[in-house]
Amino acid sequence: MEILQLSKYEERSYRETPNREGFVNYGDDNLFPQYLVDLYHSSATHNALVTSIAMMIFGEGFDASDLEGRLASDQWNLNNELRKACLDFKIQGGFALEINWSLDRTTIANVSHLPFENVRSGFVNEEEKVEYYYYSKDWTDKRQEPEEICCFDVEKKIDHPTQIMYVKPFSPGSFYYPKPDYVGSINYIELDKEISIYHINNMQNGMSPSFSIHFKNGIPPQEERNRIRMDIERQLSGAGNAGKFIVTYSDDPDRKPDFEPFQLSDAHNQYQFLSEEVTAKIMIGHRVTSPQMFGVAVPGKLGGGGELAESAELFEKNVIRPARQVVEEAVKTLLNAAGLQSRLVPVATELAADFEGPKVEAAEWLIEQGEEMGDDWELIEDVEVDYDLEEKRDAMLTFANVPSSKPQAKSEQDTEIIKVRYTYAPDRYSDDSREFCKKMVNAKRVYRKEDIIAAGDRAVNPGFGPNGADTYSIWLYKGGPRCQHFWKRQTYLRKNNKKISVNQAKKAIREAGVGAKRLEENDRRVATRPTDMPNQGFLNPR
Repeated sequence: MEILQLSKYEERSYRETPNREGFVNYGDDNLFPQYLVDLYHSSATHNALVTSIAMMIFGEGFDASDLEGRLASDQWNLNNELRKACLDFKIQGGFALEINWSLDRTTIANVSHLPFENVRSGFVNEEEKVEYYYYSKDWTDKRQEPEEICCFDVEKKIDHPTQIMYVKPFSPGSFYYPKPDYVGSINYIELDKEISIYHINNMQNGMSPSFSIHFKNGIPPQEERNRIRMDIERQLSGAGNAGKFIVTYSDDPDRKPDFEPFQLSDAHNQYQFLSEEVTAKIMIGHRVTSPQMFGVAVPGKLGGGGELAESAELFEKNVIRPARQVVEEAVKTLLNAAGLQSRLVPVATELAADFEGPKVEAAEWLIEQGEEMGDDWELIEDVEVDYDLEEKRDAMLTFANVPSSKPQAKSEQDTEIIKVRYTYAPDRYSDDSREFCKKMVNAKRVYRKEDIIAAGDRAVNPGFGPNGADTYSIWLYKGGPRCQHFWKRQTYLRKNNKKISVNQAKKAIREAGVGAKRLEENDRRVATRPTDMPNQGFLNPR
């Protein structure tokens, strides 16, 4: 009897070895970057994480801090190229940009993304600096000679108008090439791929498990047995027919071989364990602080908003921000080389603003405080908040104020028969609107001014606040920079009151002002859409 082990996993090499053609091989076959791309396409879990995290790094793009920088950025179509670079950065651990200088060599004419897997590094010079990189669309085609391109160097722009900026953060054990941060979980990504292939083949083969093969036509010579074994290994090994096969021989006159399957009574438990283990290890490889951030349910956990927000903040701090800083520094170098002193600023790219938990915490709290005006109240004024008219609109509120700290209680702007509330307007949003705005519009509620101001103490879009703070004034800045919404003031009159009719109340609103009690005025910014504010709602000029 012979026991055949049909497959043996060998880790893919990512060694850096010199090549006689002037560049450094990345992996024994010089195809490790292509291998990483294949992994990206072959594992559903890994693919989803890479894509999501790359989008988080990019966020809503980058913006220069001054007009000249923005013009250059638009000319280069920079955000479109950086979006691709961020995906490469996550897959490969680095990215490459092609830089083309202008005809007079005074500035950079354009910047374009280069697929990282198509670039190889040349050797370092005496100053331990790589002077040239090599580009090929297909490194498997030995007939195709790679193109030699100068590294990004302002001093060489006269002779080399086309250059490559090769961005590679430090990777322990590597010199020429970076490593992706998930490199420790590659085995589990491979396993995820193999499990899916195994199940597909299992389904196609009628759910056949591993089996033994009995040959009953005598015991052949060792050479013949080796040939049989090699044939079986060649045809039946791999994920398509996973496991071991046992081959036996006998002198039984019945020469027909028997195929006896091995029944695995707990196979479903094994598959479930593998699936959960693979997902968990891939998550760890990507440094995910909470699987729930990516929609993966965790048994025994309900997923509270506070815990999710804390996980998102930690992930933002430890994973997203450092990666984003690498991208920012690279483009800052480009802007400076082009003679621009602009700073590159992420546009609303904090991670918590991209997750439903943390970014809508303020919206959910505020919506709970909101109210739907009942049939006892009639709307007599519905206008955008206007600083110049606030005094006149408050002039009719001459009755005693009854302040309260309780939600849905009387506001300081309320009287016995009057309620002043604010609604989030307009009542529409676009597909790319922030979740905060979508929540507020869909709620269709009205709010006290006190509650709107209090909601500013809760995270809406962390990072939008002054100096990167997690909170800011929702009362003034609504959904954040470039938000298209504003607050509308609505005045309600209690129906069937014995003091004033609807028509009299509307007339009082129009005519009131002289001798009336003046209440707190609203800031002009309350009725202004952030996108219409100076700097589009940003504190500093963009």
